[in-house]
Amino acid sequence: MSELQHIKGIIFDMDGLMLDTERLYRKAYQQAAMEVGIDFPDEVYARMIGHRADSSQRIMRESLGPDAPHEEIIDGARRHYYVLLEKGGIPLRPGLLEVLTYLDEIGMPRAVATSTHGNLTASKLAAAGLAKRFQVVVSGDEVERGKPAPDIYLRAAGLLDLEPADCLVLEDSPTGLAGAHAAGMTPVLIPDLTEPSPTSREQAHSIYPSLLDFLVHFKQARLAK
Repeated sequence: MSELQHIKGIIFDMDGLMLDTERLYRKAYQQAAMEVGIDFPDEVYARMIGHRADSSQRIMRESLGPDAPHEEIIDGARRHYYVLLEKGGIPLRPGLLEVLTYLDEIGMPRAVATSTHGNLTASKLAAAGLAKRFQVVVSGDEVERGKPAPDIYLRAAGLLDLEPADCLVLEDSPTGLAGAHAAGMTPVLIPDLTEPSPTSREQAHSIYPSLLDFLVHFKQARLAK
């Protein structure tokens, strides 16, 4: 726990970590695939989580095979996703607002580092009421290499004017966790749709079932300073 005392800033993933949207994405892809007579197993979507659009769509194409109508599925998934958002809004993951409020209280800088492209990132954060809660936002189209490369985390740390070693990263996916680990940061995993793999367990500084559980331990670490 004392290892967290040196942390000077926190970098947040967005989908699946702050926003409970991965289930919506998965449902949208599965609905779109069903419309064209293609089965879209949960396992396929699980491999896509955390990747930038170009990478996740490549995983989808490879998983579904060359004969599947890939573009129809992608277009349909996008359409279904926006409909789902319009119907239900953007749900927040439990504990997010409590974490952000505590970081406000202690004056700790924070950033968003998401594989989602910039325009959609901005609209999601605004719709969720989170746009003004972060000093820095870095989207997947702002870096040369997407997660699991460390580029997006290193850019976020630079914009926060912090050293990578002083940053803690909150992630829900093995892809994001690997990138945070490669960046030399303190990676913390809050699993969403997938159970931690053996590799994730090795790379993670710690794993918590929820953001609320993370907050309890982070407060304790701060009080122990």
